[in-house]
Amino acid sequence: MPKKKDRSFTAKLAHETRTIHVEICKVCGKEKQPIVHVACAYGETGTWRPQRRRVKVCDCNRTEVYG
Repeated sequence: MPKKKDRSFTAKLAHETRTIHVEICKVCGKEKQPIVHVACAYGETGTWRPQRRRVKVCDCNRTEVYG
């Protein structure tokens, strides 16, 4: 089995900056945090199931999402 080559600090840093995507809100200027919002969705038979949505939350829409 070939030996794994150690990556340099700059290579690790370059990989980290490529994988982290920070989105800034245009209104308040704060970072948007991705969350999973779970709500109840009722089906045709009257049973409920969870409805999952991915939402990005900042100070502007925090009250709309959390209620």
